[in-house]
Amino acid sequence: MVQTFRNAWKIPELRRKILFTLFIVLLYRLGNAVPVPYVDTNILATYFAQLKNTVLGLYNTMSGGAFSLATIFALSIQPYINASIIIQLLCIAIPALERLSKEGGEEGKKKLTKITRYTTVGLGVLMGFAYYIMLSNYNSQYSNMLLTSTGFLTALVIILTFTAGSTLVMWLGDQISEHGIGNGISMILFANIIARIPS
Repeated sequence: MVQTFRNAWKIPELRRKILFTLFIVLLYRLGNAVPVPYVDTNILATYFAQLKNTVLGLYNTMSGGAFSLATIFALSIQPYINASIIIQLLCIAIPALERLSKEGGEEGKKKLTKITRYTTVGLGVLMGFAYYIMLSNYNSQYSNMLLTSTGFLTALVIILTFTAGSTLVMWLGDQISEHGIGNGISMILFANIIARIPS
């Protein structure tokens, strides 16, 4: 394997793709360290320690630990994966989408990709809203406050930050697919799982 990597490194085009992929993964991991505003991440980490064997624990693993720290990339690639599955299922149920996928050719695939991206943004808003509701419910049940501020503006900032983060993750994945090595979404998912190995 080491010899294969050395041989790949000697080819300038492959070396550029490897470095580009590593750079995007590094940017992604840096984004996993930037928390959204108005959230006390110390209390949130304690709260998530109790939830590690739930669905939220799975989301946390898939996001490389960012979900439990409410970082800008907390939603990770989950909205994109869910949107892809939804659109694929709708291609079976809706005749117009089925024609687009089967008879549309390259142009049809581009339209389906565009629909998937818009669906990702919509799911990002929905999941960001759900995350905010979880945080505000904790605030109303316990004396330790997860949210340092409440109100409409706080909710808007948190939801839009999560949505923008999931959209940026989707874009980073597309950049890896286009200019790097392998499928970008798979590489980001791999980076998330590897990041959880020490813990």
